[in-house]
Amino acid sequence: MDRKVRNTVRRTGRLTKRRRSAGGNEVIRNKVAQVPTVVPPLEQSKGLQQRVFLYIQLNEMTKLPETGNPLELHLYHPKNTLQKMQERYTTDTIIYQHEFNLKKPVFAMGVMQDDIEDMNTFSDQPLLISLYQRIPRRRKGGSGKGKSRKQGRTSSSWEISQIITDASESKENVLKERSSKRSSERDGEEAGEEGEGGTFSEERLELLSRGHCDLLQLFQRRRFISDITIYLYPEYRSKKINDKITTCSVWHMYSILPILKNFNFTNLAFLTLESIYNVPENLHLKSAELGLSVSFRSTKPEESNGAFRVIPLCTYSGFISQIISDQNTIIVWENIKRDLHLNMNFSFNQMETNSRVKLPKLFRMLLWEQDVDFQIHKIDPVSDLALINNSLHRFVLNEEMRKILEQAVVHNDYELLLQLYQETPTNVLYEGVLNPSIFGYPGVNYCRFACRLNPVFKPSIKLSLPRDTLVMGPMFCTFKICFFQPICERNEPLDQYNESLLKRAKLRRCFDMEFLKEDETDGDVLLELYRAFDDLITDTIEFIIKRDVQDINDRKEFFCCQLSNICNLVLKICGCDFNIRMPTKTNIEFREMLTHMYKELMDRIEGVFTACCWKNNCDSTQNQDQEEHGLNRMMNEMRLVSNTGQRDLAIHMYDEIDHSTTNRIVFDFVTLLNSVENLQFEQAARYFTKPRTTDWSGYYFTLLLQLYINYMMDLRSTDEEVSSTAKSNMIESLRQFADKNRMESEIWILLYCYYKEYNYLPGMELTRWKFQNLTKIAPRALNFTPTSLYELYLPVDFEMKSSSTTMNTQFYPVFKLFARLGAYAFAEVIFSEIEQCFTEAEAYLIRTTLKILQRQIDDKFQIIKMPTDNSVYGKLKRCYQLHINGSVEYSRGRCDEALKYFQELLSVVDPMDIVLFKLSFLRLGQLALQRKQYELAEKAFNICLPTRRKNFTANYGMGLTLYHLNRLEDAIPYLSRCTEVDIFIPDVWGYLATINLRLSRNKTALECWKVAKLYPEVSISKSVYAELDKIQYSDVHLLVDDDGNPAEKMTKMDFIPL
Repeated sequence: MDRKVRNTVRRTGRLTKRRRSAGGNEVIRNKVAQVPTVVPPLEQSKGLQQRVFLYIQLNEMTKLPETGNPLELHLYHPKNTLQKMQERYTTDTIIYQHEFNLKKPVFAMGVMQDDIEDMNTFSDQPLLISLYQRIPRRRKGGSGKGKSRKQGRTSSSWEISQIITDASESKENVLKERSSKRSSERDGEEAGEEGEGGTFSEERLELLSRGHCDLLQLFQRRRFISDITIYLYPEYRSKKINDKITTCSVWHMYSILPILKNFNFTNLAFLTLESIYNVPENLHLKSAELGLSVSFRSTKPEESNGAFRVIPLCTYSGFISQIISDQNTIIVWENIKRDLHLNMNFSFNQMETNSRVKLPKLFRMLLWEQDVDFQIHKIDPVSDLALINNSLHRFVLNEEMRKILEQAVVHNDYELLLQLYQETPTNVLYEGVLNPSIFGYPGVNYCRFACRLNPVFKPSIKLSLPRDTLVMGPMFCTFKICFFQPICERNEPLDQYNESLLKRAKLRRCFDMEFLKEDETDGDVLLELYRAFDDLITDTIEFIIKRDVQDINDRKEFFCCQLSNICNLVLKICGCDFNIRMPTKTNIEFREMLTHMYKELMDRIEGVFTACCWKNNCDSTQNQDQEEHGLNRMMNEMRLVSNTGQRDLAIHMYDEIDHSTTNRIVFDFVTLLNSVENLQFEQAARYFTKPRTTDWSGYYFTLLLQLYINYMMDLRSTDEEVSSTAKSNMIESLRQFADKNRMESEIWILLYCYYKEYNYLPGMELTRWKFQNLTKIAPRALNFTPTSLYELYLPVDFEMKSSSTTMNTQFYPVFKLFARLGAYAFAEVIFSEIEQCFTEAEAYLIRTTLKILQRQIDDKFQIIKMPTDNSVYGKLKRCYQLHINGSVEYSRGRCDEALKYFQELLSVVDPMDIVLFKLSFLRLGQLALQRKQYELAEKAFNICLPTRRKNFTANYGMGLTLYHLNRLEDAIPYLSRCTEVDIFIPDVWGYLATINLRLSRNKTALECWKVAKLYPEVSISKSVYAELDKIQYSDVHLLVDDDGNPAEKMTKMDFIPL
């Protein structure tokens, strides 16, 4: 009878504790116990299971606190009854101080062999060991010599539960700084009673320190035997640290039989709730009453009743309203925190796991909910409050459970439902959903999610909220899921880890295997630091050149700011790179390390300066004359000539540029770009047959182009097997390239678009996770190339709709990058994702331009003419349609129709917009010249003439037009300007010789002809000889005079008869 009463009281005490800590509903604890039901139950026949006992024996206690009262050790596990090995059955789990060195008593804990439920129970709930001092009954204010109560020596687990209950009653006072001594005295006063000698304080227990033991290590195929050291940590409140001491206890644990016999566990799942942000003020006031439940919910309703199946997984409680930067970064066991630790501010070390929250990376590498603006920039970690939890659940999976979970994740059958409730899980206030599909991607075992929490019931009446609440973003929580091994591949048994003392501790923490290295020496961190360093040096160099700074004192405020920035960067680089490569112990070694760092960084600065010299034609100089002598200008002229139908002249210009260029690195790269843009992939592939330098800023783009070239060559292959697998091979190559260049957002965005094309949700989630966390990292700049063909057609960016999401705006620059590179197939697949962000007319223009550049315009292509208005934008849109539609007709050889579009464009274009349609006007001039419509050609070329003299294409066309109009004197200036473009064009000199010959300037004509024939291997075009053939010999004087110099007058004697 005594045993029954004791057991009943013990259960009542535990229920009281759970009810108060979990919000008044003991059902929560039952849900946590149902961990294995997170997936559909396995249909397997269970034989008779055997109970295996784990024996626990105290071996040694050291560094005990010095108190005047007797000490006690209490063992506790919330889900398993500990039995003391003695003749009489008892549930007491106390070791008294006089027994500390006796290696007794021994406790037994029963575990079912090969039982997944017990495995999850012990995995998520460690064994708790607490050290108390027993303060005897004494008179208030006296010496404490009062008689102790008779029941003091027979204290049981019911007494511990009462202590836990007392702790829960003082939960709302957690944030107040109170010493444990004053708290103990107050508790004693409340429990005091009147006696004959005065008022007495009742006997009580005071917690001194506490620790825990991870019981997952028990589960192995060998019988378990080990000496385990458990540290008991004190609570740190207002007492001095010197008054506290950490006690070391050594326990001997063993089992007669192995706990695993015919069973393996292959994976572990770590679920961590970190914090909730953007929380309304009213929730902060009741943070102690809040909890968060996590459940699996089916994505499709059941056929029977249309409801969504919900499978409870776990719950979290014990939120603390705290300033974000003041939080304790220790991740704690949720079950220990809930059951025994309510004063968390003082006892994190008693229930800590091996995981931490990294405050500097609090909002980095989060998988944000798509198309939701959380307004992270408005969150100030130094001043803003959040609901802090930082608690962990750990679950065990076997191979069958892993397969079921893999299938559910890959096929998107289930999602995780997060519900924030008050007091009971049925009283849901907010809820959100996160999709775990990312774990269906090969190699992914880790992800931190940012899940928006929406109110379940929206108030019908608009409440008056504080101003700060109105400007906050949506409320969201950060939730981390980590599997010990990726669930989408065969897992190795983990029970073998428990058989090794060195590997055993690995099961207490989950590391990302591949995609996110938590080590501070990670290469991605270094890459980001060095990229920031390069950008800072580049900005400084450009500022000096553009502002023509001759002395630092001229711009002292700028250089002071830059000096501070570079100091911060150098310190980080020193800590993350050089101090790890060259660790130092003495001042001399440290000085040597700084010397090496100085040399390497100076070499790097020199390389950055050289790179700036390469792109001097783009953005590192304002000197107009120097820009006109650049490689890019000459390549631009060559491409304009080629795109206006003068192929032979363009080939000759390219040869001249090739022979005159000294910077072979940039020239070869520009040639590669030109070949890709003109779809000459076999020619472009030759670039990679020669060894190339990798130490320059364009090397990354060459690798990207190589991937595209291989894809297009495979796609055009005559081998059907190669062409049919071209896209799949390209996606795999792209995935590998992205892994090697993890800091480049454009690769992840491109990969996302291809995954979305095949509706591959795990790949979409992974790539979105990657590129959305790279928004603050500056992309690589492609600013040392000539104007691309895409920019010749559409030189101005269209403005995206206001409804465009942040992700859409991140896609558009990537689309333009691939369009500039000539990777039109890549650009097309990206544009398909953002096409809805533009008007119908703008989307038509972009789509059509890509088809023109890929030579996909055939006779079946339908030209669209959209209505326009008379507004400024309407007129510009009309011009763009004429420009692109004319180019469509030009690309498929309908030159007469193209001429009509270009001619109409000429008549309606605003003078301020002429530069946007330069290609169309040059084509119009060339078509008119071929059709001998010289007046129209003159108008077209005249409108293209720039303010600068050095523009070959327009000047050459204008010169020829005026020549054919027989305005020879007017033609000479334009043709003369063509000789100033640093490219030798014999035709220009040929036409100048012809004009001077027709003007009877024989000497000038002869000099021009000599220049035209300066290089005999360079032939003059047939059109020049045709013009010479038109000249009548009788009209030409054979005398070469000084072209009209009055000092030379002809006399009769000057003629020598033949």
